[in-house]
Amino acid sequence: MQMPPLVIAEHPADGGMVCLAVSGELDLASAEDLEEAVAVAAGRAGVREVCIELSGVTFLDAAGIAALIRARAAAMAANVLVRANGARGVAARVLAVTGVGEWLGSR
Repeated sequence: MQMPPLVIAEHPADGGMVCLAVSGELDLASAEDLEEAVAVAAGRAGVREVCIELSGVTFLDAAGIAALIRARAAAMAANVLVRANGARGVAARVLAVTGVGEWLGSR
């Protein structure tokens, strides 16, 4: 069975925030796509915060966790805050068990 690809939809928000709605599986095959999307959003003029909406993520593995960590670290080096919100199911459990959810300010 072929798994759905990772889909990342960008939604500009007010006040220097960009939201990235992520859906599908965040794993080794798609981790680089997330890092690139965060880097592009964080690199835009006037962006001070990138919100990653994870409610559509159906699977999250160690590569996905590592991508979230690297994306946040790279954005923070450019003075851009990265937060993650809305994880459910397996993704929420993985974020909680690893402590990465709290580090990302997940709600």
